[in-house]
Amino acid sequence: GALATAVADLLRGCAELAVAGALRDRIERTRAADRTLTGIASRQAAAAALGAGLSALVCGVTVAGAAVVGVQAVADGRLAGVALAVVVLTPLAAFEAVTGLPLAVQYRQRVRHSAERVFEVLDAPVPVHEPARPETPPASPFPVELTGLSARHAGQEREALAGFRLTLEAGRRVAVVGASGSGKTTLAQVLLRFLDVESGMYRLGGVPAWELDGDAVRRFVGLCAQDAHLFDSSVRENLRLARTGASDEELREALRRARLLDWVDGLPQGLDTLVGEHGSRLSGGQRQRLALARALLADFPVLVLDEPAEHLDLATADALTDDLLRATEGRTTVLITHRLHGLDAVDEVLVLDGGRTVQRGPYAELAEAEGPLRRMLEQERETDLLAVGGGAAAALGTDREPRVS
Repeated sequence: GALATAVADLLRGCAELAVAGALRDRIERTRAADRTLTGIASRQAAAAALGAGLSALVCGVTVAGAAVVGVQAVADGRLAGVALAVVVLTPLAAFEAVTGLPLAVQYRQRVRHSAERVFEVLDAPVPVHEPARPETPPASPFPVELTGLSARHAGQEREALAGFRLTLEAGRRVAVVGASGSGKTTLAQVLLRFLDVESGMYRLGGVPAWELDGDAVRRFVGLCAQDAHLFDSSVRENLRLARTGASDEELREALRRARLLDWVDGLPQGLDTLVGEHGSRLSGGQRQRLALARALLADFPVLVLDEPAEHLDLATADALTDDLLRATEGRTTVLITHRLHGLDAVDEVLVLDGGRTVQRGPYAELAEAEGPLRRMLEQERETDLLAVGGGAAAALGTDREPRVS
C-alpha cells in the first residue's frame, strides 16, 4: 500500500515535485518503500522455502525410517511383504495433511493484519447518527436556522464551532470568512450533515436536521467544494452526475451561468470532450467552473461554496469569485472563503475566529469599521501587492531576491 501510494504520488505530481526541487527525495522514498517490500517478500519466501524444505526432509526421514523398520520386520517374519507397502506409504499420506501448514501460518498473519485494518474502520467513531425513524422532509427548507450551534470533531478537545448563529431566508447570500482553522469548513460539514451538532439547534423549515434522513438534508443543501471530484469522462457525463436526465439545453444553460459555455463550444467535441483523470486536461479555473455548473444544474435550494477559489492564482481566483456571485444571484448561498474580493455583493459577512463569530454585518460597514475584517482586508492588500511585485520581477528577469517583511 505504501509503495502504491508513493508511485501514484510520484507519477501524478512529477511536474510540481520537479519545480519544488523535491523530485529526487520522492524518488528515494519510493525506492525505500520498494526495498522494504522486497525485504518482506524475501522473508516470506525464505520462510515458505524453509517450511517446505523441513516438511520434505522430515517426511523423507520418516518414510526412510518406516522402510528400514518394515524391511527388518519382513526379514524377521513379523510382517507380510504386502504390508510393507502400507508401512512405507502411510507416512507419505499422513504428511500430505501437514504440508500446507507453513503456508497456512503465513496466511494467518496476513488475515490477522487485514482484520485489524477492517476493524479500525468499523470501530471508528460515527460522525453522524441517522434517525431510526426519519421525519418527513418539509416542503421548503426555509428558514434555515442555526441557533447557539456548537460542533466538535472526533478526538478534539476544543470545539470547532461554538455558539454559532445564522438564519437563511430564500435568496439570502452570506459570506463566512476567517483564517485557516477558524471553523469555516466545519460549518459546511454541519450544514450538509457530515458532522453532528453537539449542542444548539439546526432546523430546516422548522424541522430539526438530525430528525431528517441525511440524504434528505443534502437534497436541500448542496456543496461546491474546492476539491470537487471530476471523473475521467466527458464534460456531459460529469455534469449529469447532478441530474441524470438533464437535456443538452439544460447542460448548456448551467455552463453558461458558470461562464464556461464559450469554452465548451470552442472544443472540437463540445460536451463530449474528455476531461481526463481528476480533470487533468482542464485548468484549475475550468475545473472549479465545471464543478459550479454541476452544482447549479442540481438546483439545490441552498448552495454552500467551500473555498471555491482555493489553489488558484489571484487573477483567476478573483475572476472566479465574481462569476460565482453573479451565477448565484437570487439563490440562497453560503460562500466560505478566506479572500475578501467581491464580498460587497453578498447580504451579510460573518467573520470567524477560533470557531466563534467575532464580527458580522454588511461588508461595507465592516470594511470601514475597526475590527478583524478590516485587518484581514489590509493584510490581503499587502499580500496581493507582494504577489504582483514578485510576478513583475519574474517577468523582467531580475536577479534580485524579493524582500518580505
